[in-house]
Amino acid sequence: MKNQKFFSRDVLLISFSAFFADLGYQGVTALFPLFLILRHHIPVYVYGIITAVAFGVGSFFAFIGGKAGDKYDRKTVAILGNLFIPLMSLSGLFRNVWLCGVLFILGWWARYFRTPARRALLVEVSPPDLRSKAFGFLHALDIGGGILSALLALFFVSYLHMHIGMVILFSVIPLLISSILLFFIKRDKLYPIEDTTAHKSSTKQTAVRLQKRTLFVALLVSATFYGFSFYNAGYPVLTAATSQNAGYALGLIAYLIYMGISAISGYALGLRRFRSIRALWMLGYLPSAIASLLIGVNIALHLPEISFYIFVAGLGFGMGVVETFEPTAVSSLVQSENLSRGMGWLSVSRSIGQFISNLVMGIIFSFNQSLAYGYAFVASLVATIILASAERIANKVNTSHPTS
Repeated sequence: MKNQKFFSRDVLLISFSAFFADLGYQGVTALFPLFLILRHHIPVYVYGIITAVAFGVGSFFAFIGGKAGDKYDRKTVAILGNLFIPLMSLSGLFRNVWLCGVLFILGWWARYFRTPARRALLVEVSPPDLRSKAFGFLHALDIGGGILSALLALFFVSYLHMHIGMVILFSVIPLLISSILLFFIKRDKLYPIEDTTAHKSSTKQTAVRLQKRTLFVALLVSATFYGFSFYNAGYPVLTAATSQNAGYALGLIAYLIYMGISAISGYALGLRRFRSIRALWMLGYLPSAIASLLIGVNIALHLPEISFYIFVAGLGFGMGVVETFEPTAVSSLVQSENLSRGMGWLSVSRSIGQFISNLVMGIIFSFNQSLAYGYAFVASLVATIILASAERIANKVNTSHPTS
C-alpha cells in the first residue's frame, strides 16, 4: 500500500460523483438566498429559518443514514439519498416562498442522509496511507463542481439574463449524473480499519481506547461549535450582493472565491501527512475564527472591498481543511463496523450547530452584519479551544501513542 500512488477506480467514481453533485446543488445554494431576498424581497431572518431547518433537522437524517449505512449496503444508501437531492432543483419554479423553501429543505435532507454512507464507502475503498489524500481529492472535486456551478450561474443570470428559477432547474442534470456514477462502484478491493490496540497489552489497549474515545467525543463537540459558526456561504454572498446594491454578480464572485480556496486548501493539505486532529483545530477551526472576525471588522470600519474578499478566502481555507480532516479523523477513531454511524454522528454534530447558527445569524444579520460575524468568530474560537485541549489531554493519557 505504501507504494500505491494512484486512486482506485472506486475512489474516482465516488469523487466524480461528488463533483457532479456539487455542480448541481451548489449553484442552487449560491442562487437561493439571492432568489428569495433580491427577487422575492423576503426578510433575511426567513432565509435563516429555512436554512436552519434544512441543516438542523438534517441532523436526524444524517443519523438515520449513518445507521442505515452500517446495517444495510452503504452503496445503496448513498444512491438512495443522492436520488432525492434534485428536489432542490425545483425550488426556483414556484412563486410561493414557503413551497420553494420546502423543496430546498427536502433536497438538503436527502444530502445529509447519503453523506455518512458515502464517506464510509470512500474509507472502505481507500488504503489507510491514502485516506486523507482521498478525502482531499474528493473535496477538491466536490468544490470544483461548486465553482463551475457558480460560474455557470453567473454567466446565465448576469450575461444571458435568464430567469433565476430556470437556472436553478438546470441543476437537475448534473445531480442525476452524480447518482448514475455511484451505480458503477464495484468495491473489488476493500480496506477495513485496523484495530491499533489488537496486539498491545491490556493496559495499553485501555489507554489507547480511552484516548480515541476522548478525541472522538471532543471532535463531535468541536464540530457542533464549528457548526455554530458555519453560517453557510449564503451570508457572505448576501454581504457582497447588498453592498452598494451590487446585485447578483458580486455575491456570486464572493461564493466563487470561497469555494475556490476551499478546494485548493483541502486537496493541497490532504497530500501532506498532518495529524488530523491537530490540522483540524490549527488549520481549520482557528483560521475560520480569525476570518469571521476580520469580516466583521471589515464591515464595521468600511474597509476597501478587496479586503472583504481576502477574508472570505480565509473562510474558504478553513472550510477546506475541515472538510478534509474531520472525516479522516473519524475514520481513525471508530471501528470499521461502526464507520458509517461515526460519520453520521459527525454530520449530526455539524448540522445541530448549523441549525443554531443560521437562526442566530439570520436574526443578527438583519440588524447588524458586523455583530453576526463576531458571533461566528466566538463560536469557531470555542471549537478551536475544545479540540486543542482534548488533544493535549489525550496525549497525557498515553504519551507513547500519538494522536490520530
